[in-house]
Amino acid sequence: MADVVALAIGLTTTATVRFVGDLPISEIILVAFLPIVLVVHRRRVLRREYKVLFSLLGFWLLGQAVSDIYRHTATLDWIRGDAAIIFFGLDLLGLIVLLRKNERRKIIFLAGTAIGSILVTVIHPSDYALDQPWKFGYASGVITIVMLMSSFFYARRMYMIAGLLVLGIAGVNLLENFRGPVGQLLVVIALFFPVVPEQFGRLRILPRSGGAVRVAVLLVLSLGAAWGAERLVIFATSAGLVSEEARAKNEAELNGGFLLGGRPEIQVSSKAVMDSPIIGHGSWAADPKYVKMLFDIEVEGGVLDASDREELSTGLIPAHSHLMGAWVWAGILGAAFWFYILWLTAKATIRLAILRPPSAPIYGWFIVGTLWTIMFSPFGLNARMYDAVAIVITFDLLEAEPVHIKNMLASMRRRIMFNRPRRLPNPRLFPTTR
Repeated sequence: MADVVALAIGLTTTATVRFVGDLPISEIILVAFLPIVLVVHRRRVLRREYKVLFSLLGFWLLGQAVSDIYRHTATLDWIRGDAAIIFFGLDLLGLIVLLRKNERRKIIFLAGTAIGSILVTVIHPSDYALDQPWKFGYASGVITIVMLMSSFFYARRMYMIAGLLVLGIAGVNLLENFRGPVGQLLVVIALFFPVVPEQFGRLRILPRSGGAVRVAVLLVLSLGAAWGAERLVIFATSAGLVSEEARAKNEAELNGGFLLGGRPEIQVSSKAVMDSPIIGHGSWAADPKYVKMLFDIEVEGGVLDASDREELSTGLIPAHSHLMGAWVWAGILGAAFWFYILWLTAKATIRLAILRPPSAPIYGWFIVGTLWTIMFSPFGLNARMYDAVAIVITFDLLEAEPVHIKNMLASMRRRIMFNRPRRLPNPRLFPTTR
């Protein structure tokens, strides 16, 4: 039954109904089953490691409420802002109960999200998907399926096939000019695939697991992959491998200094945070001053033309980041939650790179993707469920650390015992005859 519920939630993650705002069908299913699963498996949530998580989530909600009261936020916007945090908390509760320490059910859920995403794009595409079918439609589902396939071969140590699948889908994103996944997928290969051998004969190439030097090497590999992704985007642009519209956009953003991220919104949201660092600007915060600031930055960088005045009509303070969006809306308490998740996700990335479990490609895709979305993607409608499953994976990876150490020590003890020289009989007890 739990597997069926996990599949149903995954399939409907991107399908929505209208209730005050858009509400994913997956959250309706999850809320309906949540009381039942909490009664049966409440101990999975009542664990020490989740206390900080839900405490900070509660403080985020408190910060949002205080900011909305202080800013006299419109009632409808206030409800929508608080509801996003509350439903995110319910998503976390439900997925912790359903997916925690259950690898099979995680795969079922992730496969469901991929299939559901593709079906929604085919049957009822959004306006964004109609404009850019790959980026806002098929990409998420197709990449997830490819990473699941890569994990299948990775688990069987067929690393060449697993890696080629990841490189192949990275190439598709490159040609479609969906630049973020290009960098993320190359980082996945650099960190979680045996690109650099542990040792060559008796010569150790990589530092031993768990040390500061090993972490530094992982950081260098990540930066190298990100640099390689940027060079690939520049090459594809100059070689005419992308559309004319994409080429013009890339060249403008390259001149503006934000090619891979493409996030001048961070500059504007940083100014909004500095203007009010403790109390936020409220749910769905709007201020034409900050919109004009973004417009000026993009015009100066060549991304927009000065005549594109319709860009000034949105009104919302630009953020395009989980972290900065929460800070702008809810103040420092909103930022504290995402700083905590960012720290945990970074630790989980290191742990995954050291452990390299059979599902490393798909887990790596979600973990590295979470690092990216916290910094460079808005906390949108579909993001809640994807963030929740990424947090479940993160906590499972971090909990795997003591088990890994225990198994390693047990293995060492067995090795010592089997390699111990056998004790010779006491000659006094068993004299030898001449």
